[in-house]
Amino acid sequence: MFETMTREELERELQATLAEMDEVEEMRRAVLGQTGVHVGARILQQYRTRFDNDQKRFEERAAQLCARITALTREPTT
Repeated sequence: MFETMTREELERELQATLAEMDEVEEMRRAVLGQTGVHVGARILQQYRTRFDNDQKRFEERAAQLCARITALTREPTT
């Protein structure tokens, strides 16, 4: 998936992925941390599941990007 990307492209993609992870966490706090609005338990669980799935997806993507950057660092230059 990331094999054809340069190190610079990978690092930019990693930064974008980390920023998206931060956004998911911010949204999680905003939605699930509300105290003044009544939201049903079922709706809260749907949001929690969605945030958890998004977080997992971004964590996996970040790990793949880091692994590829590490592999590029270890490859001999010709």
